[in-house]
Amino acid sequence: MKKIVLLLLAVAGVIHVSCKKSDNNNDGPGEVYGKWKLTETMFNPGFGSGEYKKVSGDAKYLTLEKSVDKAGKFSGSAVPDLYAFRILDSLNMEVFSNNYKMPFTYRYKVSAKYLQLNPPCIEGCGYRFVRE
Repeated sequence: MKKIVLLLLAVAGVIHVSCKKSDNNNDGPGEVYGKWKLTETMFNPGFGSGEYKKVSGDAKYLTLEKSVDKAGKFSGSAVPDLYAFRILDSLNMEVFSNNYKMPFTYRYKVSAKYLQLNPPCIEGCGYRFVRE
């Protein structure tokens, strides 16, 4: 009888440990695709003095669309010189601009509600968005 109880406890323990808990947190991982509203920008003039500042004036948006091929498409008024991107990994995306022939690698951070894009700047720069 003890062996059966121990066996049942062992099976219950394995099942409990192997079950993945669902995360309904809205700040969890998200997709970059969708419509985003620009809320903050940062352009560091040097010496580490840059900080994000709220955007004022008319609302500006950035839409990241999935494409049939591996590249996605940018549209919107928030960063108008960008037209395409390709996700490299969970931190980096290759970005194509109308102003340059070669693509750049942008760092990005995304959650269900927020997106942050950081172009390759010497002193630091970036854009922060909220999902629309």
